[in-house]
Order: sequence, then C-alpha cells, then structure tokens
Amino acid sequence: MIGAAILKDVQLLLRDRGRLLSLFALPVVFMVVFGSMFKFGPDRGAPRPIPVWSGRPELHLDSLGEGFTVEPAPSADAVRHAVATGDRVAGLVIPPTGPVELVIDLAGPVQVRGPVQGALTAAVMRALAPPIPMPALIEAKSPPGIAKPLDSISAFQVTVPGNAVLFGFFLSMTVAMTFASERRSGTWRRLLAAPVPRWKALVGTLVPYFVIGCVQLAFLFGLGALGFGMQIAGSVVALVALSLAVVLCATCLGLLFASVGGTEKQIGSTAPVVLLVMGLLGGCMFPRIAMPDFMKSLGHVVPHSWALDGYYDVLVRQGTSLADLAPSIGALCGFAALFAALGLWRFRFE
Repeated sequence: MIGAAILKDVQLLLRDRGRLLSLFALPVVFMVVFGSMFKFGPDRGAPRPIPVWSGRPELHLDSLGEGFTVEPAPSADAVRHAVATGDRVAGLVIPPTGPVELVIDLAGPVQVRGPVQGALTAAVMRALAPPIPMPALIEAKSPPGIAKPLDSISAFQVTVPGNAVLFGFFLSMTVAMTFASERRSGTWRRLLAAPVPRWKALVGTLVPYFVIGCVQLAFLFGLGALGFGMQIAGSVVALVALSLAVVLCATCLGLLFASVGGTEKQIGSTAPVVLLVMGLLGGCMFPRIAMPDFMKSLGHVVPHSWALDGYYDVLVRQGTSLADLAPSIGALCGFAALFAALGLWRFRFE
C-alpha cells in the first residue's frame, strides 16, 4: 500500500511540468547567469581599464598591477567624466604639481570601492617612489586549522551550491502543495481509510519527495562538475552526506508548511516569500562574508547558511572530510528535527 502511494506521488510529480521546471530548470538558469557574472581564479575575466591622464611628462604609469590596465585619457576632465557616468570604476589624474587625484565615487559600497582604491593607491606609490631593492615584507598564508584552497577556483564553485541550496529548499513548497491538493481532492482521506497506520501514510507521502530532492541535487552537482568544470576539493562521501542532510531538512520544512499553510493558495502566497528570505539570510543570493556582523550572525538561524558553509568547505578546501562537515550536517539534522516536531504537532490528519 505504501509502495503504491509512493509510486502515485512520483507519477503525479513527473506530470507536473511547472514543478519540475522550478526544481530542475530554474536552478540551471540561475547557475549559468551568476556563473557568467561573477569571476574567480583563472577565469576572472579581463582586467578593468583605468583611465589615466598625466600632466607630468616624466611620470608614466605603464602598469597598475594585476586586475587593472592603463587607459590613456586625453584630459583630466575626460577621466572625471568616465567615472561620473559609470563607464569606469575609477581613474587617475596626475597634475603638474601636487598630489595625484584618485577619481572614484566615494558613495560607492566599501566592499567594492575599498579594494579598488587600495590597489590604485599602491600602484601610484610604486610609480612615484624611487626603486629600492627590498626583501618581501608581506607573505600571505592561511592560519593553522584552515585547509588549503584549490589552486584554481571557478565561479561555478560558488554559484552551483548557492543555487542548489536555494532551489533545493523549494522542494518544501512542493511537499506542502501536495498535502493541500490531496486534502482538497479527497485523496488524503482515502489514504487514511486504508488499513495502515497514519504514520506510514505520512511517511509514504514524504518519501518520494525526499527521493526527488536527492535526484535534484545529484543532477545540479553533476551538471556543475561535468558541464561547468566544478571541482570537489574534499571527500565525495562528505558531499553526499551533506546533500542528504539538506534534502531531509527541506522535506521536513515542507511538512511544517503543510501543517500551517492550509489551502494551496495560502501556501503559494506565503511559502515562496519565506524561502526567499531564508535564502537571502543564508547567503544564497549575497555572500555572507560581505554582510555586516549582525547579518552574518543572523544567518545562522536558517539552515541555508549551514549548508553553504559545508558546501564551500568540501568544494573549495582541499582534504575536507566527513568529520570536518560534522557541524554543518549536525545543524541541518537539528533543523530537520525541529521542523518535523513542529509539523507533527500542528499537522491535522483529518
């Protein structure tokens, strides 16, 4: 009986093209778009052109360091106009006398403005200072306890797990909509009339969506590895265990949505908003590392942040093992238990 119920739910889901598109096609679209927008490592894109005008014939800037290229400008006003219109992120004006003018929008976000301002300031200082041979004063090293990252990190190392987590949790809305639809059609009442315990009927409805969620993440990570060159820096077993915890958490969240949502219309109007807010707080759409300290701490109240922290470690840091992901997996299982307990407490079988 339970096997027939599971088969029925799988067949119904396979016929629902809208839900299949939201679970499989939309994540791929987002992965491609964000993977093309954000560049890391060797595929980070062409250097940014920086317009430069110099009123000192003896001073020439041939190079601005890695990530920038010099673009000669006809005048100082041309440099300022290029930055004011947004055509260029910054520019340099070297007057005949006095300090060099760094032309940049001071109202821009410090996460964007700071690195550009620092890099260009250092380039100008190197050009103005006399060449003095000196040993290296700074050497970048990771602190003890943090594994070495991959030598080449593509954009898809970040965009694939981000969108997989964001859309993986949309499985919860599909679960909730299924319960609402079966209540409306009377299917759920007929299932309860069958000679099986109620908990088996409940599990029989949840199991196919757990399986679908596993297939969804396997498809997205498989596509990321085979189609977009995503690498797995750590243990494959750890990646699989983390993904199973994500799907379990999303399925249990669906039970909670079903217990408080009511009708399909109510679920369809509230669940997407909740899931998007959770994804935003968790860092699926904006990196948590760039958030204020309060927002970074707030992100830990949703399972998305724990999932992304685990995926980042296993995909980027070499040698990440199952034990290293224990905090993330434990947190996701804890969220799953909380969602399941609240869902069962509020769930109406009749």
